[in-house]
Amino acid sequence: MLDSTKDLLYIVLSLAVLWFTIFLCWLLYQAARILRNANNIIESITEKLELITDAMHFVKEKVDKMSGVMGIMNSAVGELAEKFIVGKLTKKFQAKVARKKRAKKK
Repeated sequence: MLDSTKDLLYIVLSLAVLWFTIFLCWLLYQAARILRNANNIIESITEKLELITDAMHFVKEKVDKMSGVMGIMNSAVGELAEKFIVGKLTKKFQAKVARKKRAKKK
C-alpha cells in the first residue's frame, strides 16, 4: 500500500487540504449568514424609519390644519374678550368718573 514516506506525506497533505477547504466553505457560509442578517436588520430599520416619517408628516399636516383653525379661533376669541373686558373696564371707568363728578359737586 505505502511504498515510501513520500506517499504518507501526500496522504497527510491531501487530508490537510481537504480539511482546510471544508473550513473555508464553513467560514464563507457563516459570513454569508451574517451579511444576510445584517441586510434583514437594515431593511427592518428602513421600514420603521419610513413609518416614523409617514407619522411625522401626518402629524405635521394635522398641526398645519389646526393652526389655520386656531388662528381664526384666536382672533374671534380675542375680539370677544376685548369687547367684554374693554366694555367692563369702560363701564367701571365711567362709573368712577361719575362718582368723582358727584363728589366735586357736593
